[in-house]
Amino acid sequence: MTVIPADDPAQPPSLEVEHWPGYFAGSLLLARAGVTVRAGAHWLTPGVAERSTLYWAWWRRNRSTHDRSHGWGGNSQWRTDFRRDYWADGQLFYNVDAARRPNRAAGEELALDDRLELLRYRCSTVRDHGPDVWVWDTHWSEPVPRRA
Repeated sequence: MTVIPADDPAQPPSLEVEHWPGYFAGSLLLARAGVTVRAGAHWLTPGVAERSTLYWAWWRRNRSTHDRSHGWGGNSQWRTDFRRDYWADGQLFYNVDAARRPNRAAGEELALDDRLELLRYRCSTVRDHGPDVWVWDTHWSEPVPRRA
């Protein structure tokens, strides 16, 4: 993601360029799009949104990533849980399998808004929360936002 700062700090993100498309298999999100967006500082901070740790990702060029399978050896990617997000019936469902697991939360507890930011976008967007936050057991559903 690339962020172009908007003059108005309250301006919500708007799509400027799609570099590669996202992909849904039915209602399951398989790949997120690569985009350039314009947004106010209340929504996205350039540098933070572009370079903060990307969670649930094995590798990205020029960006730190954090995936539960890092550091677990040769079979690590097959022994860790997948993340599944859906768009169905006008709702967005994030990390749905976490709802079926017992909460294994450890470490510093983030406020709900901060946990949801990391869950929705897989990274920090306004204030960098760091590279080692426990986000794996967070799940959420919400209505699809209306477009202006």
